[in-house]
Amino acid sequence: MRAMTLDSYGLVPHVAELPAPKPGPNSVLVRVKATSINPIDWKQASGQARPILGAKFPHFIPGYDLAGEIAELGPGVTSFKVGQRVHTRLSGQAGGASAELVVCGLDVLQPMPEGMSFAQAAGLPLAGMTALQALRDACLLPMSGATQRVLIIGASGGVGHLGLQIARSTGAHVTAVCSGKNADLVRRLGAHEVIDYTKPDAYAGVAPFEVIFDSVGSSPGDFLDKLTPKGRFSSCLPGPGVFGHAALNVVRGKKVLPVLLKPNAADLGVLDALVAKGQLEVVIDSSFPMEKLGEAWARSASGRAAGKIIVEF
Repeated sequence: MRAMTLDSYGLVPHVAELPAPKPGPNSVLVRVKATSINPIDWKQASGQARPILGAKFPHFIPGYDLAGEIAELGPGVTSFKVGQRVHTRLSGQAGGASAELVVCGLDVLQPMPEGMSFAQAAGLPLAGMTALQALRDACLLPMSGATQRVLIIGASGGVGHLGLQIARSTGAHVTAVCSGKNADLVRRLGAHEVIDYTKPDAYAGVAPFEVIFDSVGSSPGDFLDKLTPKGRFSSCLPGPGVFGHAALNVVRGKKVLPVLLKPNAADLGVLDALVAKGQLEVVIDSSFPMEKLGEAWARSASGRAAGKIIVEF
């Protein structure tokens, strides 16, 4: 099989011919049709994430999200069938998605929603589960009947645009933070209000929020005054400031919480149900062929993507 690999840390992956893997118990072999780019991919490949997230060389295969068709069932697997369209965020921290054939564990695997493209299905798992766990688990946003005011920072990005829609589906009042050029997009996705962060005094006169979800690595200190007295700030790109505030647990009655993804099939199923109801759309920023994985990483690292970046096989 062909795979995009690295023989050492760097950002220039190359095509390699490798033996096809075999599925074991509680797993299936998937013929990959599309993967999606997440910052973890190029940070791990470059070595930027060491020593928290390393890579095994030679022939390190990067990537975590994928969508495709089941090519082979592992011993005893009866809950899926060959030819079934599935998607996943691979478990663990070893990567492996950027290959024509990938072994996927049943604990993180779901059938694709009817009518969903491989590109959109590949773009959903990591970013969608991150947003879901930030809003539902860290910020305690109820999944229905919500009345909270929610602020989404980075609302046009890969994680943020999904978080916006998840929050909107709960009934919450959602304010999106993005640049002016993406205002129409986030309004179409359900934002009640839009804040253009590039404008001076962008937050002037804005009422406080019960929930703030940061998807771009903001400093929590810049937003604590925008929380209600018992409000919650969660970040999926937590820096030292987030962990520092989190260690204190309560800052003037407000909480700051880092979000560390826990991939699982049940949460991916929650997202798939929202897709089936028409309440969640994966926006595609751009698409690249497998051989141009490095260019897809560069697009992600630019910070200019609106929605998800896809690599198609």
